Amino acid sequence: MTCAIIVACIFLFVTGCSNNRVSTNDEPKLFEFPDGSSMILNQNSEVEFVMDGETRKVQLEGEAFFKVKKGDVPFEVHTPNGVITVLGTAFNVRSSEKELDVEVEAGIVEVETANCREKLRRGERVLYDDVKKLVKKGQAEFKHHIWTDEFKNDLRKIGKEVEKNSKKLGKEIKKISKDIKIKL
Repeated sequence: MTCAIIVACIFLFVTGCSNNRVSTNDEPKLFEFPDGSSMILNQNSEVEFVMDGETRKVQLEGEAFFKVKKGDVPFEVHTPNGVITVLGTAFNVRSSEKELDVEVEAGIVEVETANCREKLRRGERVLYDDVKKLVKKGQAEFKHHIWTDEFKNDLRKIGKEVEKNSKKLGKEIKKISKDIKIKL
């Protein structure tokens, strides 16, 4: 089972790179962009991206936590209700047809919507409601830690299981090689 999960993760990473689209269903997904930036894409979310040395653009539907590698080219996250621009930072974006919610974990981001342009620093949040055309700036609540921490714990469990199984496999290989007198 664990091997199947690892193979599926590798397959998803490779296929995600080849078509510049990553999506999730019932489980979050870890993804590394070609520029070295990474993202945890929450369940039922999707991104399309262009990263070609001159452009670092992501189109997001749903929710994702980004850790952006510093670079000379701005990293842009486009949503139906605004654009988030950064050079290197960590932040969460939750986007729907009606609202945009951005929280900054580290660094500075710029959020631009039809009604505002805000710079956010570590620990700050902006919520834009497209229906009411309302912008609220305040302290970040970091609710994304609920699902990102759960995802990280799942990855740790898988890692421990892989390590445990690889030790067992190593012992089995040594035993078999002894039985057939092959030295490893």
